[in-house]
Formats: sequence, structure tokens, C-alpha cells
Amino acid sequence: MSRVGSRELFAVHWTKAQPSLTAFLIASTPQFSDAEDLLQEVAAEIAQRFDDYDSSRPFLPWALWVAKIKVADFYRKKERRPVKFIGDSIEALSQACDRIQTIVSEEKWALEKCLTTLANRSRSLLHFRYYDDLTTEEIASKVGMKSGAVRTALTRIRTYLIDCMRSTLNEAASSHER
Repeated sequence: MSRVGSRELFAVHWTKAQPSLTAFLIASTPQFSDAEDLLQEVAAEIAQRFDDYDSSRPFLPWALWVAKIKVADFYRKKERRPVKFIGDSIEALSQACDRIQTIVSEEKWALEKCLTTLANRSRSLLHFRYYDDLTTEEIASKVGMKSGAVRTALTRIRTYLIDCMRSTLNEAASSHER
């Protein structure tokens, strides 16, 4: 792979993994500033080692492996504090971060699929509420509805989306079991 292609692939993987890595580091360190510093170290280490990454395998577990090493190094350097998270605790935490990332990705996929089934009016109401961050009163004046009707419509849309997502995720899980 070209150097530019490798950088682009790194950027895509890093962007997806960063929230889980951040959560892992925050949970593994005593102060937020420590987690921020470690995140920078993890990013630099992953960027340097990216050519060693096996792209046929998931990126997040590999990145968490690097983060676990950095956390262990952090506690070794902080001799004044006992190591509390080394071993099984850090492993369990990294596995939880990996599972959460998978769940979030699956839910995002299901939500995107369900959003495509909505009528244009429903998508517009969602756009006004969550993208433009308008109040129900502001939406009502924009679309010529009463604010109570907007609240009711948004509630029904959210309920539909939740049901649709559950159904979509259940169907996907059933098809994977076969």
C-alpha cells in the first residue's frame, strides 16, 4: 500500500476507534489529564507501528493492545502509586470497550437503515430538531403545525425508529446464526 493510502487508512481507523480508546484510558487512569496525555502517546505509537497492523483483523483490539501497554508503562513510571488496573482488570476493560464499539457500530447501521424508511416530513422534523437543534415551538412555526403536534410527531417517529432498529438488529442477528 502506498504511504498516502496507509495514512488515509490509519485516519479512518483512528477516527472510529478514538472514542473507545479515550473511554478506556479515562477508566484506566486517575486523572483526565493523564488519559489525554496517554491518548497522544497511543496515537503516536499506533501511527509509528501502523505498517505492522494486519488489516485482515479488527483495528480496535489491536489499538487497545497498544493502549494497554501504554497504561502499564504509565503505572510503572508512577512508582508512588500502586498498580491497581494491571492484568485481568485492564483486559476486561479493553474487551468491554471493544464490545461497546461493535454495538454502537451495529446500532448506527440499523438507525441509518431505518431513517431511509421514513417519510420526507418525518425526516424534516428530525432534521430540524436534532441537526438544526430547534425547539418544538420553532419547528412548529417553520412547518405550520402546533407545538403539541410536533412533540407528538417526534415521539411517534422516535418510537418507530426504536422498534425498527430492534427489528433490524434482530433480523441481522438471526441471519448470522444460520
